[in-house]
Amino acid sequence: LDKIDAMDNVTIITEVAGKSLVVTDGKVTGVVCEDQHGNEFTATAGKGVVLATGGFGANNDMVAEQNPDLKGYITTNANGAQGQGITMATADDVNAATVDMDQIQLHPTVHVEGSNAVLITEGLRGDGAILVNQSGERFTDEVGTRDVVSAAENSQEGGYAWLIVDQKMADASAVIQGYIDKGYAEKGETYEELAKAMEMDEKTFASTMDEWNKCVESKKDEKFNRTTFADKLDTAPYYAIKVQPGVHHTMGGLVIDTNTEVLDTDNNVIPGLFAAGEVTGGVHGANRLGGNAVADFVVFGRIAGTQAADYVG
Repeated sequence: LDKIDAMDNVTIITEVAGKSLVVTDGKVTGVVCEDQHGNEFTATAGKGVVLATGGFGANNDMVAEQNPDLKGYITTNANGAQGQGITMATADDVNAATVDMDQIQLHPTVHVEGSNAVLITEGLRGDGAILVNQSGERFTDEVGTRDVVSAAENSQEGGYAWLIVDQKMADASAVIQGYIDKGYAEKGETYEELAKAMEMDEKTFASTMDEWNKCVESKKDEKFNRTTFADKLDTAPYYAIKVQPGVHHTMGGLVIDTNTEVLDTDNNVIPGLFAAGEVTGGVHGANRLGGNAVADFVVFGRIAGTQAADYVG
């Protein structure tokens, strides 16, 4: 940003929403914007526009239009993920094509705190945490893919689960300790005490924990075939965070070619329009991985910048 601020030919405008693309003689040349006070103005690009507006995970109406089963779902996305880039590009005068719009990824461990949805990192499960339902029982391989674990949670009573960790895990992780400090977790000095805090059967939950610790010992999970175990959850006190699936990433979006040029519904390049990142589709298929998403926006973002600069000449 400091380098951009030092350039006298670059203007950064914040707190605005894109409303529509400007098309001149069949080429995209700018964006009609609206500021926070409802005033419209046109950002004139002259010769080209790069869309890097992200996905539509925070626009539940748009999410539900693509997948009605997700109506009313919470999301891990920032409020700005409204899908305006896709909406602007698919307008009749631009006619951009889309792909995989119904492919919407859920994150299985989202904690609701007041009116906020807080993503609980899946690193906890990778480091040895388990999930139990309201009956106090495990119900899935906790380190399965996000879609599988989310579906398993949705099939439980209430559509939620409890993520269980112990003090040993908390001592080894500033992230876990941060969740505890923020009040996201129930606490118990024994399995039974934690079960009481979660309002579930104490004997069932204690039995589940003992059974899990035996799985860790034997490195074998005959019920759900989990293959990563880390350490036993046997160091008091114990903690439980209530979690549920939330909309996390939209794999669908605008169709681009390898030069990040946006294609129309007839598979032709739309002159002057480039796109990169979550606003595009067809990169991740049905299940996006975090590392792939970073590569997506870094690689295609660089290509988009280079190609747009070359196009402008």
